[in-house]
Amino acid sequence: MDFKKLANQYRDELLDNVLPFWLEHSQDIEFGGYFTCLDRKGGVFDTDKFIWLQGREVWMFSMLYNKVEKRQEWLDCAIQGGEFLKKYGHDGNYNWYFSLDRQGNPLVEPYNIFSYTFATMAFGQFMGHRTKRFFQWSGKMSKRF
Repeated sequence: MDFKKLANQYRDELLDNVLPFWLEHSQDIEFGGYFTCLDRKGGVFDTDKFIWLQGREVWMFSMLYNKVEKRQEWLDCAIQGGEFLKKYGHDGNYNWYFSLDRQGNPLVEPYNIFSYTFATMAFGQFMGHRTKRFFQWSGKMSKRF
């Protein structure tokens, strides 16, 4: 088995197909955050926004920007999702909701460690961007823990 060939195949699939799909279909341009319940063609079949999935997508695009390539579209995608998560994802005391409706209204109150975990991972990776606005905000958040 040629691992170098396999690695290149996986990288090409990720960069040429998977990421363009999510960039095109998952961003909620109207309300912010991401649609995560998509069919194979990119159609949205549920607009609820689960915090752990919002956090994963912020983390993913932040990580790609920080460690793979400085693509502005990746940073912009991470920022818009991070802004939604920062504004609507918690109750004001950084207790992270489980899910929100499309507009950011809570559907399920905080109860699940996954929401906290992925929000923390998202903003931790996002900090690699060094945007002053997020740095100041995350300092407030870290005092909570």
